Formats: sequence, C-alpha cells, structure tokens
Amino acid sequence: MAYSIDLREKALNHYKQCNNASQTAKTYGISRNTLYLWIQLEKQTGSLKHQVKGQNAAKLDTEKLKQYVGQNPDAHLHEIAQVFNCTAQAVFYALKKLGITRKKRPTTYREQDPSKVAHYLARLAQFSDYQPVYLDETGFDTYFFRPYARNPKGQMVKTKISGKKYQRLSLVAAQIGQKLIAPMVYQNTMTSTFFEAWFETMLLPDLTPKSLIILDNARFHRISILQEMAHRCGHEILPLAPYSPELNPIEKTWANIKKYMRSVLPGSDNFTAALMSYFYFN
Repeated sequence: MAYSIDLREKALNHYKQCNNASQTAKTYGISRNTLYLWIQLEKQTGSLKHQVKGQNAAKLDTEKLKQYVGQNPDAHLHEIAQVFNCTAQAVFYALKKLGITRKKRPTTYREQDPSKVAHYLARLAQFSDYQPVYLDETGFDTYFFRPYARNPKGQMVKTKISGKKYQRLSLVAAQIGQKLIAPMVYQNTMTSTFFEAWFETMLLPDLTPKSLIILDNARFHRISILQEMAHRCGHEILPLAPYSPELNPIEKTWANIKKYMRSVLPGSDNFTAALMSYFYFN
C-alpha cells in the first residue's frame, strides 16, 4: 500500500513529538515497521519520497536471471537485485513470471555416502514381500507455551513462562504405514539393554510374520543381538544407510507429533495422555 507524502510527514512529526512508535502507528493506522522504514528513509536520503533505483522487472534479462538463480538457488532477493542493478521487488515479480518460487529445501548430511544409500535401497527392494516397520526414538520437553497470540494492531501481547528447568521425556515407537505401534515413554537415557528389552517384550509381539524392521545406526542398536531376536519370530533387520534420516518416514511423524503437542500440551495436565491422544496411536 502506497502512503502519501503528507501522511508520512504527519506521522513522522507525531513520532518526533511523542517518541512512541506504538502510539504513532495506532494514530495513523500504520504498522510500526512502516514507521521505522520511514525514519530510516529520512535519515539516509533526507526525504520521505519512495526511492526507486535500477531497472524494473520488464527490463530484466530473464535468461541471465534464470541462470543466476539456478547457480545460486538460496540467494536472497536483495542479493540478486545487487547483481542485476534493480530493486528486490523487480526481482520478485520477474521470478514470479518465470514460475520460480521460494520453497523450503530438504537437507541431507554431507557425511552421507551415496553408495551406501544405493546399497540400502537395493537391499530394501529384496524384501518386497515383507512388511516394512520403521522405528526410532525422539525427545520432548514437557513444557510448551504458545509463542503467538492475538492482540489489536500495534499493541504488544506478553506472557510469562517459568525459568525453571522442566523434565525432558523420550519416546520410542515403531511405524507401520500411518500407525504407530509399541510406544514407550521413558525418562532415563536409552541403553542397549533397555532398548533390547523394549524390542523383545513390546515391539516383536505386535508384529505380524515377515516384518522388515528398519532402524538407524545408533550406538545402542546392537544389530547382531536384535537380528537374533527378530529371526526367532520370522522377521528381518535392515539398518538404514548412515546419516540418512530422510529415508525413515517416522522422522516426519515425530515433527508432526511435536507440532501437535505444542497445541494441546498447554491445556493438558498429563503429558502421556496428551501424547497418546495423537491420532497415529489410535
């Protein structure tokens, strides 16, 4: 939205007299960020006129722009604008015309070995008649607060949180399709003995014959012992390729559960009950 020079001058004069950004923003129906931008604009240029520099989107060399973005996909708009001597807004509209959008990109570890990933995928394909079972562990803080709240424009909304340390709990579970099985919440550090007890007494009894149990390479996962337990029940063990959490779909489930817990835990008195209310457990 473009504001008139007259409004800008009145708002800035009001701010200089009261030195209160929130009050000025409320009086003139603008955001505090807009007011701060006007203050900076006046300091830098001595004027409140909108500064337009460089070429517009229509004059940009789209082929060079496409090539540059292909080589620098994480460049910010203002960085691209400096290269092409234009405004960030011009870059935004030019990219929009080209159908190039900004999106969150998945990450992998530099330590990941492509040959080991290929070997894992090849072995996974050999067990096409087995039911894949993905297992993993994750941790939760038992205190969540909601970081966002509603309030009239220009007014800050505050809350209080405790400075005390809260208990951190962990969860181990397995995933079959969209369902989590054998969940166990625990407080102590996971050990090989602890994990193997859960594996033998909680996970294996929940599995149907010919299950392929897929897990990462955590130190407490003693594969040979777990393999022996699994074989007795007609199952197989397949370790993930090292540094490859993206190959385990339960990782996305953990992220969804933590998002869910942030929404329900502030209104719940029981962490475990709130956790078990997540629909993946039902």
